[in-house]
Amino acid sequence: MDIDPDATSLPASPRPPLYGPGEEDRLDDLRRRTAAGSGGAIRILGNRGSGSSAALDQVIDQAATFRVLRVRAVAAEQEIPFAALHLLCGELLDHYAFLSATHLATLQAAFGLIDEPRPAVGAVASAVLELLSGIAEAQPVCAAVDDAHWLDEPSAEVLAFVAAQATGRALMIIIAGSRPPRLDPFGQVPAMRLRPIGHGELRGQPRAVLPGLVDDAVAERMLAESGGNLCELVESLRGHPAAELAGGFGIPGPRRVRACSNEGYCSSAIGHLTPVSRRLLLAAAADPTGDVLLFERMTAELGADGETLVAAHLVVVGDHVTFACPDLRSVSYHSAAPAERRLIHRKLAENTAGDPTRRLWHLGLATAAHDDALADDLETHADLAQPRGGAAARAAFLERAALLTSDPTGRADRALAASAAMYDYGDLAGAQRLLALVTPESQDAVRAARRNWHRARIETVLRTGEGSARQLLEAARRLRPLDPADAREAYLDALLAATFGNEPTGHALLLVTATEARAATWEQRRQPADQLLFGLATRVLDGYARSVAPLRAAISAFREPSLDLRAARWLGLAALLGVDLWDSQAWRDLAQRYAATGRNPRLDSLLSQIPARARRHDTGIAAALHNAAGQYDLAVGAARKAVRSEHPGFTGWALIELVEAAVRAGDERLAAETAVQLAQRTTPAGSDWALGVQATAEALIAKDQYAEASYREAIERLGRTGLLYRLARAELLYGEWLRRRNRRIEARAQLRSASKHFGEVGADAFVQRARRELLATGENTRKQTNGSRRLTPQENQVASLARGGFSNAEIAAQLVISSRTVEYHLYKAFAKLGVRSRAKLERLRDL
Repeated sequence: MDIDPDATSLPASPRPPLYGPGEEDRLDDLRRRTAAGSGGAIRILGNRGSGSSAALDQVIDQAATFRVLRVRAVAAEQEIPFAALHLLCGELLDHYAFLSATHLATLQAAFGLIDEPRPAVGAVASAVLELLSGIAEAQPVCAAVDDAHWLDEPSAEVLAFVAAQATGRALMIIIAGSRPPRLDPFGQVPAMRLRPIGHGELRGQPRAVLPGLVDDAVAERMLAESGGNLCELVESLRGHPAAELAGGFGIPGPRRVRACSNEGYCSSAIGHLTPVSRRLLLAAAADPTGDVLLFERMTAELGADGETLVAAHLVVVGDHVTFACPDLRSVSYHSAAPAERRLIHRKLAENTAGDPTRRLWHLGLATAAHDDALADDLETHADLAQPRGGAAARAAFLERAALLTSDPTGRADRALAASAAMYDYGDLAGAQRLLALVTPESQDAVRAARRNWHRARIETVLRTGEGSARQLLEAARRLRPLDPADAREAYLDALLAATFGNEPTGHALLLVTATEARAATWEQRRQPADQLLFGLATRVLDGYARSVAPLRAAISAFREPSLDLRAARWLGLAALLGVDLWDSQAWRDLAQRYAATGRNPRLDSLLSQIPARARRHDTGIAAALHNAAGQYDLAVGAARKAVRSEHPGFTGWALIELVEAAVRAGDERLAAETAVQLAQRTTPAGSDWALGVQATAEALIAKDQYAEASYREAIERLGRTGLLYRLARAELLYGEWLRRRNRRIEARAQLRSASKHFGEVGADAFVQRARRELLATGENTRKQTNGSRRLTPQENQVASLARGGFSNAEIAAQLVISSRTVEYHLYKAFAKLGVRSRAKLERLRDL
């Protein structure tokens, strides 16, 4: 089944320039001069991860008529003389006879290819210049060095010499890196610095690299502290789990991965401050928003001088108060005594104006003893914090409320709520920690049952299998007479775990779970999650056809504009069931909302296992690849395993692969039986997507006089869906059928169309199969040109997500890359696929 169906075309978002004003013109001028025979050199500088590699890619792409030599220096080879130079031009030595015998021997010795002493740097530099100049006489040369800060010293010196001599030759030398090498030989090379991304361009984009929703003020401060560099922001967060950030309502955590990046300067600088200045630095560390006005109020409150911290290069005061070293915030906060931290949080609360939620957060951190009134306020504001910082912020408020509650039973209720919130955003360790607050003396039957449910959910994510599914089923049974609403959600947890379980005796457990789950929802299905549970249970007990109506009702409920927290947890499962119902619009809408607002650790854990299962050859994905390669017996085996799993969202896909594989393998009985199974799913669904796939299967097993009509119906229906991959599969099969009946001219039309569509969506294995068929018709096929060459895996992922309607920020979040990198991959995908904007990305809908 196609897993990237139709989506609304979106206008292209403006692409922030990589360089400052006029800088790109300098590159264009250098490129033109080099092509005319008088080149030069330039260095691209940027902070770590700021996009210098992407900028270098762009330069190379625009040098289409050049001979491109490229190397990326690596830290591990920094102590190996001439290591980078060998990678850059070592392979050229065997192909250019113009190189003098002396210079050839010099380079061979430098690269360790002959047993001679290592030559001097000057001799190697002259040899490399002769080599590159000789090549440039026939074709302009672009020599590009990425991550130049990791160059070994001899390579750097040679490249600096060549860069200085490039003028007057058709040589363009590009040096890119985040900082100069240890001994910088490129000081005389003209430099251009990458422009940091501005706050206006990044509205909402910090969430692309932050772990979940984060309060806007905090995200802006973090971005400012990273210098407008999203990758630098990722690095600064490394070692800090999402729990510490808490949606912008957390405290700085101690460094866990690396020591201070300024080699101890932070600790020594703090040690030289006066007590008053240390307190002001602590206040800046304890305020995650970097509010300048609040900093000024705290300066007056403490009788400190903010200029002292600025002069000591500890903080920078601009639009935000930021720390000069990314580790300094953590160091200054945790070097203070707990009592001093509480005092500062209290003063911050007193000086915070216009933000009662933030003020209350500081008060909570300023209080050590039980305070039931403050705990009540924190619980109330937990729901107000959620729209700003997501489930993580809500959990932070609830956790603090629980710790300040004197009554054990009230503390237990708040701890359970906080644990559930932490589970929702994936902090399983925090969720487990809070369950410890539910002590035996605080547990009545309801609390004990809820605690067991929450613990079972966590265990199921950590250790999948029949045992964890049984724990969830037992938790649901205990909750059913005590809290029917929680019991129904626990049954949904249990049913999901049992459905995707791989234990040998899992089917019996699945039937028991589905039976009890449907009984629990028989008279109560007002909530979307309850409708989903009823539909899934019906699917297990009564089969796919009878589940279509209740599952459609559930999906319709999930597509309502407003969902409560309980329903939002299940958006991902609802989206997957949209695929199961062949409803591309529902799948797209719900998948987008799930990515933006909802998380379910259990579902995420299950879906993350799909690539590994594909490698084990037991999915429809593996079956499709075997069909493309003509390995039909292997395709039959893989598809049969996938069909037996009965996993929602994937079974229909496996069935159509099994029909084709069985026909090609000569097992007509299996093909016919599988086609019947497929029709039991596609007929109730009734969409063009479903009926087009059904017509394809019918054509495969039909006699000649009936097959052609079914092929034409399949192509007509699938053509209306816009699902190019599935349409191309039908065209390919029809073209093969026509060729085998010597209708070669008609076959070529279908096969050409199939090859074109497969090429547009990057399905290279099927492109090759279509070409083989075209050759069999007597047609000469051309290889793909550079303009339609295959997308790289990263370009494929980015383009697919963009076609699915995801923003650059959302794509960056899923792939853990910067938004600038996303934009660059889209730029390259556009060029390869012959499109110029997102509005034309419907060609990628089936990636």
